[in-house]
Amino acid sequence: MLQRFLHRRDGTLRYWRLVALLGTTIAMAIFGGALIWIVPSLTSNGFARAGWVIVAIGLLKLPLILLLWSFIRTNREWPGRPVQWGDVEVAAILRHITEQADDAESRPDAAARLAFLSREAWHVADQVAGNAKVDALTVALRIDERLMEHRSRERSG
Repeated sequence: MLQRFLHRRDGTLRYWRLVALLGTTIAMAIFGGALIWIVPSLTSNGFARAGWVIVAIGLLKLPLILLLWSFIRTNREWPGRPVQWGDVEVAAILRHITEQADDAESRPDAAARLAFLSREAWHVADQVAGNAKVDALTVALRIDERLMEHRSRERSG
């Protein structure tokens, strides 16, 4: 249910819903902390105080803890394990790398930027298979070609 609330059908994130949900749960957690400070002035009964503390922690802080835990559990990229990108995600990464390479050529540090983007494209090519691998290899080779052209222009004048 949380996935459907926070993501569109194509898998992209609905940022404003995420911001609203995080803001609400953080506000609830802060209010829960303030409530624990206020409880002693509300009642002198020990059972009532215990009840208020349980409400403050259980109902007001627990949603934030569960939300953050769900983010951790749904993260598919664990250290030491190969990444698992979908075709849409690989296409977006390669498009971004290509756009950055286009932008890099007009910069004074173009060679360093193109070298970095080349390494990134080769990394993507190492991580994927199938048609996505062909696309990643194509992007990596094109960036390498741009880098060689840029270096030869720098040497020649």
